[in-house]
Amino acid sequence: MSKNHIEKIKCPKCGKVSDMLVWELIDTSQDPQMAEQIRNGDAFSWYCPGCDNKSLIFYPTIYHEVDKKYVLAYVPGDPTSAVGYMKDLNSNNDSGYDFSIGYTKRIVTDMNKLREKLLILDHDLDDKIIELMKLFIIADLQDRNPDLKVKDIFFNVNGEGKYCFAVIFDNDRWGESEFVQNSYDQVAKTFMKDLVIADEFIIDTEWAMSILNKNL
Repeated sequence: MSKNHIEKIKCPKCGKVSDMLVWELIDTSQDPQMAEQIRNGDAFSWYCPGCDNKSLIFYPTIYHEVDKKYVLAYVPGDPTSAVGYMKDLNSNNDSGYDFSIGYTKRIVTDMNKLREKLLILDHDLDDKIIELMKLFIIADLQDRNPDLKVKDIFFNVNGEGKYCFAVIFDNDRWGESEFVQNSYDQVAKTFMKDLVIADEFIIDTEWAMSILNKNL
């Protein structure tokens, strides 16, 4: 079930104190409107009634998309507390859900990763395969552009509705790399045994690198 509370926020522009609704736990079966608000950032938006100032205030939250059996913990900064939460999710919950069977549980520490995980979820893709694909794309990009270093890379859907990877280079230049379905399928086949492990919560490029090194 969803849990939220009111926080008092002081406007940095005019100093007026007003309320912000903070969601500790979002259950989409109870509050379906929050599925869109977590994706477009409205769940973290605060408006000052005194001066109409808009701010984004990022706070830890647990997002539970019930019909897809998906739980995502967003914890800005240190994910340690969220790891413990995920491990004990089934034994320490009064929601009535059984999180031990068929659930995907993930932890992210920044908003870009949160949006990316939900985009991957929306398109019924496997984030483990996506993270492994990123390593091969980064290697190829840096081989073809040795003077540029990849700062970060995200799964994306471009303006034409096509899957792609958005790439940030160390000079803050953005680029786009093609998503190749055959590559996705080949990574799924090559790393089949590693993809079935269910008790890993932080799936990122560091995780992918550990899997790649293990298979060398």
